[in-house]
Amino acid sequence: MTRHAGQKRLKRLNTQKFIQIKRKHGKFFVNPSPGPHPKRFCLPLLHIVRDLLEIVDNHREAKKLIGLGYFKVDGKVVKDERYPLGLMDVLTIDKTNTHYRIITHAHYGLILHEISKDQSKFKLCRIDGKTTIKGGHIQLNLHDGRNITINVSDPKNPEEDTFKCMDVIKISLPDQEILKKLEFKEGNLAVIMDGKNIAKIGPIEKIEKRFGPKSSRVSIEQDGTLIETLYDYTFVIGEGNQSEIDLIQKE
Repeated sequence: MTRHAGQKRLKRLNTQKFIQIKRKHGKFFVNPSPGPHPKRFCLPLLHIVRDLLEIVDNHREAKKLIGLGYFKVDGKVVKDERYPLGLMDVLTIDKTNTHYRIITHAHYGLILHEISKDQSKFKLCRIDGKTTIKGGHIQLNLHDGRNITINVSDPKNPEEDTFKCMDVIKISLPDQEILKKLEFKEGNLAVIMDGKNIAKIGPIEKIEKRFGPKSSRVSIEQDGTLIETLYDYTFVIGEGNQSEIDLIQKE
């Protein structure tokens, strides 16, 4: 008989290069579930518990702890050991009173960065699309798969709709209330979230729009050097030089 469902595991050789496991880890590795982040750019929850935080020694123990509901992602309990955590997601462990945010790293791609309790109460989400729904209200489609509705009093004159694609909104967790809007414009602080210049941070110097989002370019200044990246690889994290999230301190 043929298989009607996806594989729960994948070959060790097929894992992404930023997965932090030993070369001779074994033949198989946990396969991320379909979720808010793409398979090629996420960290499965079981991998975080077993390999990164080293709370347990093996797959069986990690699966049991996750099933007991000890881990929260963006303020909600997650019991799926294959749940994918991606950029800007917040992981909370109430038993140890520790909080982590998924951020980019130049060598590892994605890493866990420990944050304070105050920082764990919000996350940054980029607006990847907008949709007009029934009643003329606006639906914001965010980078982590969630949707937020902006109620409009007059569909013919939507004064409440001040959001644009590529803008970043700061939302509370787990309520999803919009706390602040960070505009995608020159002068604001941004991080490169993919490509060879991943994790480079600096103010946006120039936005060059061409035909099609894949052809547009954004220039970011870091230490006096201009770094050019794709339009879609840019993620605003603050206004001016002030970042809204904790970043890794340079040694």
